[in-house]
Amino acid sequence: MKRPEECASLQDIRDAIDLLDQQMVALLAQRAIYVKAASHYKTSPMSVKAPERLALMIESRRLWAREQQLDADFIEQLFAHITNYFISQEMGFWREREEREE
Repeated sequence: MKRPEECASLQDIRDAIDLLDQQMVALLAQRAIYVKAASHYKTSPMSVKAPERLALMIESRRLWAREQQLDADFIEQLFAHITNYFISQEMGFWREREEREE
């Protein structure tokens, strides 16, 4: 992938952005695998939701955003959306496991 300053056209830039987006989707797919694995270690719906962990996680993402000169509020909203989705997925995995074990 070309660095931004090496791009000679708008198409070069679009190609690079598309590649970055593809990599982000692949990373989210990997995250989903870890979320499913985490459900095996959870003992209750509250442990799936883990509000204390979520608060710490969001704060660390805000810090990472500031370190990268990104808008911390935007990153918080993005990760809130991502984590809400994955918490819902994990809750489903956890419930399936609980039903099988009954």
